[in-house]
Amino acid sequence: MNRRDIVIGAAVLLAIVGIIYWRQSSKEEISEVPAPETLSVEDKLEDKFKYDIPEDVDKAELKDVSGGNASAIATRKFEGGKYSSTILADLEDPASGMFYQGWLVKGEEGKEGYSVISLGKLTIAKGGWMLDYSSNNDYSDFDRVVVTLEKVFDNTPEKKILEGRF
Repeated sequence: MNRRDIVIGAAVLLAIVGIIYWRQSSKEEISEVPAPETLSVEDKLEDKFKYDIPEDVDKAELKDVSGGNASAIATRKFEGGKYSSTILADLEDPASGMFYQGWLVKGEEGKEGYSVISLGKLTIAKGGWMLDYSSNNDYSDFDRVVVTLEKVFDNTPEKKILEGRF
């Protein structure tokens, strides 16, 4: 073997070692990239409304029961003789002559003990729909929250849009 062959062999060997080292360091960098975080409904709504949902409240995630992709979070708290409830909802704007209504529900329809309390109309706020309700009555035994789509000036049955349990 002559000197030229040794130099070429050493250069090829160094190139192979360099490529292996580069590939290993590239894999480490790729593996260090965190996976994208999937936000919960609560996190998404907090971001959308720029509103922090307190940790010391009961929370219910409301699911779309109408076949759409709406979502909401309802909260409730009874403290110091005051009941409060909030609904933050990601809903489409209703058609003209329609509005969203929030409800608290206790028991099952048609059975003894069934009761419904209207929380009022949801209003547009910060890119979504919101309802704040307060009362001196304790409604903590109402374990379900429903959002319906209602017609203005009409007593026709409402359409359930969202529903969830505390």
